[in-house]
Amino acid sequence: MIKLSNLRLDFDTGFKLSVDSLNIRGGEVFAIIGPNGAGKTTLLNAMALLRKPASGTLEIMGCDALAPANKMFLRRAMSVVFSQPYLTNDTVYNNVALPLKLRGLKDGAAVEEALELFKISHLKGRNAKTLSQGESHRAALARAFAIRPKLLLLDEPFASLDERVKDTIARDLRKVITVYNAAVVFVTQDQGGALTLCDKLAVLMNGKIMQQGLPQDIFVRPVSREVADFVGVETILPGKVASRRDNLCAVETGGKTLMVVSDCGPGDSVFVCVRPEDVSVSLSADAGGRRNNFKSRVVSAAPWGLEYKVELDCGFTLRAAVTKQLVDGLGIKPGAEVYASFKATALHLIRRA
Repeated sequence: MIKLSNLRLDFDTGFKLSVDSLNIRGGEVFAIIGPNGAGKTTLLNAMALLRKPASGTLEIMGCDALAPANKMFLRRAMSVVFSQPYLTNDTVYNNVALPLKLRGLKDGAAVEEALELFKISHLKGRNAKTLSQGESHRAALARAFAIRPKLLLLDEPFASLDERVKDTIARDLRKVITVYNAAVVFVTQDQGGALTLCDKLAVLMNGKIMQQGLPQDIFVRPVSREVADFVGVETILPGKVASRRDNLCAVETGGKTLMVVSDCGPGDSVFVCVRPEDVSVSLSADAGGRRNNFKSRVVSAAPWGLEYKVELDCGFTLRAAVTKQLVDGLGIKPGAEVYASFKATALHLIRRA
């Protein structure tokens, strides 16, 4: 659906967007995540043909998207939804029908279908300016799908919504995407929202694609410290591989030895990455078969969503995600002594210079 290579956009501020390669298939939901100022919206605007690259190639649906002769055809085949709904001062029905009207089309069935899929049929006679935020976002999405687009581009689609509303809309959107089999590209800082929707994922930082692939690969096996930090790896430790037997490495860090499944070799300088959800905390020295087990002192314990984030001193700093029941049951509080354990397969090594 989208194929771009060596795409470059330069700005007077000195910022440069430089994407060497990106391929997005038809029917695929592709998320681009990154911090503020990474260039996410700029890249999306290039795909939407709203900003012309300085150089490079961009193909959409097999056509040269940078050729003026193809622009109108491609724009008619795609929909763009911005972070704000931008609804007109008219009924919800007329808002959803607007892209069809602009194309000189009348398709009441398509409008009714889009309203039904996003569960706002009962609102179609309401003025769009009277809708709640969640209802407004549903109307904007219904409007985007009224033309049955082959490509849908979303710019921070849930940025202003609370978690409950965001989750319900995201689930409904995923169902609608399946119905229409459209290719979807969306950019966001919201990693949870990206994981809810996407089949593939790319991390964009400082105008460059740092890593792309399956979401679980990126979150569990980041290619750099910067990516690891952004995708929520709470513990990133500098270390050195002391030895390796088969694929099991002994890594020295903070005066301790960690056992890690990796293809790194003896002498390699590495970063050891440990996600908080992969760390178990108990009062027992029995690690339950885990190769890494350390007596630790609790430094802090603070609420973290529905869980608690616990910082531990194991000779090195380690962060664990534990349930409130476990915090209460084990008496986890600053100064308490516990055991932290994790599997050798739960760790990830990143080679460093």
